[in-house]
Amino acid sequence: MACTTQSASEYVRSARVHLERELKNLSVIVENLYQQGVFSDEEVSEIKAEKHDFEKNRNLLDSVRSKGEAACYEFLKIINMTRKRTLEKTMHYWISCFPFREDTQMDTNYLQGSRPCHQYQAKLKSKAHKISNEFWKSNKSLFEENKPDLSYSSLVLDTQGSPSPSKIKKFKNKKSKMSRPKKMKTYIPEDRSEMSPSKLLELNEDILLVGEPGIGKTTLSHELLKLWAERDSKKLDYMFYFDMRETSHITKDMSLEDLLFSVFSEPDEGKEEVLKDIKKYSDNVTIIFDGVTHLSSSVVQRIVEKDLLPDAKVIVTCRPDDEEDLFSGDSLRVEVKGFSEQSVRTYIAETLGEEQGNVLRNVELLTLCHVPMYALMVAACFSFQTPEDSPQPNSVTEIYINIVRHCLQINSNKTTNRHLDLFIKSKREEILSLAEAAFHATEGKTVNMTEFQCKDSCVLSFLKTLDNKVGSTKTVTTYAFLHYTMQEFFAALWLLKNPDKIKDVFQQCLTEEKKHMKHLIPFMCRLLTEESPSLMKCLIPDQQLKKTSEWFLEEMINTFSPHLCKKDEAGTDDSGLDVDILFYCQCLYESQCPEQCVDFLDRLDYDLDLSGESLSPYSCCAVAYVVNQSSKRKIWLNLEGSELSEQGMRRLFGCLQNVQCSRTTNRGVRLQEQEQCRWTPERKSKQLLLDLCLKAALHKGESFHDVVNTLFSLFSVNTDLNNILLDFYQHVVSERSLSVIPKLVTLFQSAPAVWSINLSERKSSILLEVLKLTSGKKQVKLTGCSHEESEVRSFLQCLPHISQLR
Repeated sequence: MACTTQSASEYVRSARVHLERELKNLSVIVENLYQQGVFSDEEVSEIKAEKHDFEKNRNLLDSVRSKGEAACYEFLKIINMTRKRTLEKTMHYWISCFPFREDTQMDTNYLQGSRPCHQYQAKLKSKAHKISNEFWKSNKSLFEENKPDLSYSSLVLDTQGSPSPSKIKKFKNKKSKMSRPKKMKTYIPEDRSEMSPSKLLELNEDILLVGEPGIGKTTLSHELLKLWAERDSKKLDYMFYFDMRETSHITKDMSLEDLLFSVFSEPDEGKEEVLKDIKKYSDNVTIIFDGVTHLSSSVVQRIVEKDLLPDAKVIVTCRPDDEEDLFSGDSLRVEVKGFSEQSVRTYIAETLGEEQGNVLRNVELLTLCHVPMYALMVAACFSFQTPEDSPQPNSVTEIYINIVRHCLQINSNKTTNRHLDLFIKSKREEILSLAEAAFHATEGKTVNMTEFQCKDSCVLSFLKTLDNKVGSTKTVTTYAFLHYTMQEFFAALWLLKNPDKIKDVFQQCLTEEKKHMKHLIPFMCRLLTEESPSLMKCLIPDQQLKKTSEWFLEEMINTFSPHLCKKDEAGTDDSGLDVDILFYCQCLYESQCPEQCVDFLDRLDYDLDLSGESLSPYSCCAVAYVVNQSSKRKIWLNLEGSELSEQGMRRLFGCLQNVQCSRTTNRGVRLQEQEQCRWTPERKSKQLLLDLCLKAALHKGESFHDVVNTLFSLFSVNTDLNNILLDFYQHVVSERSLSVIPKLVTLFQSAPAVWSINLSERKSSILLEVLKLTSGKKQVKLTGCSHEESEVRSFLQCLPHISQLR
């Protein structure tokens, strides 16, 4: 604020006595005056030549005053903008009282420290960019082709603290009564917080980022690094990042200088000056310790406990079970909870594009992706480019195999792909111990593994901890998987290690109490195959797996197929069995066993009744695989009342040649516009047919006509083929897919000899355009003729293409 009308020169003169004593960091002031053209090289050298600070201050003030009002004004602007570093606190009020002519906060970007300090800040920002880029580059390397431009996706950041044990217990009991889809949905956190990385960066307090393995703590740390490196700040500040999972280079008795300069980045010049600035102005320092399990290094401990750099902002990331030793009441506790549902949808849409339905229409995969590390692997597995009728991955189980291998690799101090199998073999006992705990928890219909005990960090990377305080000095810790399907996957592993239990599990699936055990079966189907990536050979002897695979599928079919037949004969699901035809198809798809598919179809008399089912794109892949194995006999496929997306129906294209007849009255496609929700079932069915025919024309090339004719058969439109062809042409035009029109010529050539057209349902101009695409003249039977002049005129243009009119 201004409280005087003195000139700059008078203002400096009146305070000279105080300025001679209380100016500090003279090199910063001199450098800025030099940058602004107030001082020459010689004048700078003369001031620096003085032996004592007091004499340097006097020389500077003499030189500034001798240059007049403009120089004094520039001098005041500089010490006002750099007051924290160039003026003692007793002079801060004095400088704020000078009536500057403009808002100096928006003016020249003065140096806040010495040139070596600014150079070091620039070097740190360059290193921060490099660290962040390498992090995202390593994630992109997991993708096969069309690597997405990966970046930070919004995470749920909770500052309200963790729920009490009683709330956890109540929540788990309530969860056990839910349907499976609703249970899965409970894993996705709600984003009620307004906290963000940019807000975290602006906070002037220590932060403890707590979260389960793979939940996004490191991703958030790299986003903080990136934001700091990119912000255009006039402030001289420093940020350091240390990955505490790589602690071999951080020794117990390391000094602060060695930690900052040897481990992270060393200044190119002025090393002592930079270190002095860091220590003196530690409130301008931010240090991130990522992945802390314990404070083994003295220098790290002293920084965290504020013995070193007491005003520095320290950000620590850790898992909940390590929090007790690190959390201080002076720190802000932020729990990282992973992706919200909206973040999952955004992330999958950005990484998979048109293939996003593979995940978003599958509730298990959708909810699994709330863990960012899992979402990365799911997207990477689906990124392999293969034909639409043979999508990758070949099975959902392969996604889980890749997740397990990736998690083990990440937590193994970055074992290379070449040596990963050896590492997994070295952890065999620990992994199988986890698998056993998973099986018993699944069998008991619980997510809490109360008896499991393990200290191996690799195994614990799949788990979260639940602490329940049972007394003033006693806390009981239980473990749970980050997602229930991961528990089922490990339970399936244990069953294959103990194949004598498998037949018992099959029988359990026939009971109401244990029918949930069926979800282990598809995992086992795939784990018994010899397909890569390998996992089982690292855990279980090959001969044991081969012996189990010889009887597994046959035993499964023998156990469940009689009940499927009973269900079909009864017409209702009164058998008590929770294993249906669609589930069977998924198991056979996972196993990739053509012979068993034929055996299964034969038992069902080649009649696949999927009426009323909700088919995800993955389910459609499974059905298409099974149908494709029946090359010698056509299949009856009933999709009446089923729900499947346009993408799911496209998955069925490749098997239509093996389908004899189908009943299809679809419950609609989720991509329909809101106004289409008011359509009749007949109109919905027609719209779906037209959409699918267009997709076939766009994607199927030479086989387009066969696919379209099969679709016409499936939708039972052969009796009204003329009008469907006209509708199809109109749909192609309305969707602006004009490149498809040349493909339609052959299709229209196969139309019936006599066309029966109702002109009350369409414009004559559409009939004209279609007739132009046909060779020769057509016999046409007309109904619903309009007497409007424009329509009559359009119809007259059709006459040259008509051989006989009825």
